[in-house]
Formats: sequence, C-alpha cells, structure tokens
Amino acid sequence: MAMASAPVDKSTRQNLILRLISERDLGTQQDVVRALAEEGVEVAQATVSRDLAELGVLKVGNRYLALPHEPGSASIEVLPSFVLGLTPAQNLVVIHTRDGTAGAVSSVLDRVKGLKIVGTIAGQDTVLAVTPDSAAAEEVASLIADVCRAKTRPAGSVE
Repeated sequence: MAMASAPVDKSTRQNLILRLISERDLGTQQDVVRALAEEGVEVAQATVSRDLAELGVLKVGNRYLALPHEPGSASIEVLPSFVLGLTPAQNLVVIHTRDGTAGAVSSVLDRVKGLKIVGTIAGQDTVLAVTPDSAAAEEVASLIADVCRAKTRPAGSVE
C-alpha cells in the first residue's frame, strides 16, 4: 500500500534506497524508482542514478548491492584479488582466500547491503558465510563469483 507522496531530504532518501536494496531484488534504476514510490517517495530516475553512484552501489549480475563506505575498511573491489574459490554447501558458503585475507573478505561480506548472509566466520584462509537457506547460499555464491569475475559496474551508470 503506497503512502502519500511527501518530500524527503537526500540523506533520508539514500538511507531508504540502501534499505530497499537490502530487502528486495532490485536490478534497474526504474525498479528503485518504483520501490521508492511504493514507500511514498516520488523521485526522478536521474536522481536515483546520482544517489546510487554516491552510495557506491554496484550492479552485480541482475541486482544491486551496496557496501557502506567506512574509511580504512576493505571494499567489495578486493574480492577478485583475495577470493580463490567458493563452494555452497546447504545453507553455507565456504570461501577460500589468499593466506591472511579471510578477515578482510569476511568484513566486506558482513557489510554488503542486499547480500543474504546471516553472518561470517573467518580463519586464516577460509571464510564460512552462513545464509538462511540453501537457495540463499547458491545466490550468495553466484553473486560473489560475479564480483570476482568483474561482472560488476557502478550502479549510477547508464543502463
């Protein structure tokens, strides 16, 4: 049920975008515009494009993922360099990493908005990502593989 449209400030709108990305499979800027409208926020596609770029949202495969920027923290772009392989196993994803990088990979995965991970445990060269179910594990493994194959692009780019 859509609420009455009311103006919202940029920060509120961007926080709503991050929440929507984490809760829904949104894969186009028009999907985001529609989701915002359902929340009572009317906004132009060009505004959504700028917001996605400012938020550092990435398009991975057919959906958006967002990693809130934290100075001094690893970003999603480290995954191709650090991840050596991954295997979904029931509701888990076992991620093999370069020696000493599992902690950084785990930290990145814990902070990505829109990734269906309940939590992670990191050793020296392995991360165990826990997901709600086996379908989520397959999806998480696929999305991480897409990032590692560089099938990503900034979400603010033209679609």
